[in-house]
Amino acid sequence: MEIYLIRHTAPAIEAGICYGATDIAVADTFETEAADVKTRLPVITTDVYSSPLQRCQQLATALFGDGFTTDDRLQEMNFGSWEMLPWDDISRSALKRWADNVVFEHIPGGESYAELYTRSIQLLEEIIAKGKDATLVTHGGVIRCIMAYATDTPLADAFDFQIEYGRITHLQVLNDEIKVIFSNS
Repeated sequence: MEIYLIRHTAPAIEAGICYGATDIAVADTFETEAADVKTRLPVITTDVYSSPLQRCQQLATALFGDGFTTDDRLQEMNFGSWEMLPWDDISRSALKRWADNVVFEHIPGGESYAELYTRSIQLLEEIIAKGKDATLVTHGGVIRCIMAYATDTPLADAFDFQIEYGRITHLQVLNDEIKVIFSNS
């Protein structure tokens, strides 16, 4: 079974802003970026899933037309009251508390990284149980969670995975074992 994880293209937001679950539009470079992703996608799969956020749905549409299903579990981490704030405007003590316990610290009004992991892996396991090739058009946080699961990497170390906009990661599932075949951008 083949699973492809595709991170959305660049969003239309300035650097230094905290965002996750906010429904941000794609950047003006979308057409070029989507065309590039399409040239690197090795195969059209039977089942395609997308985050419901427009930056993912727009890419899923460009790649697969309307042949995909949205699933809320593919949304990026919800940063709650931090959403759309400049990182510099979030209190240093709150950021330190989160950084010191990045997996389990619950962001006010949002979620923890462990909660993102749980929902991401729940969906992944459902897809694997179906036994059909699949593509997931999603976000960096979700992909990092799935990569941590696939490689037995501690979740606290998942930020070490570089998941650029438009990156495609290919996983292969064989005999209940998940292998990372390639990751490109």
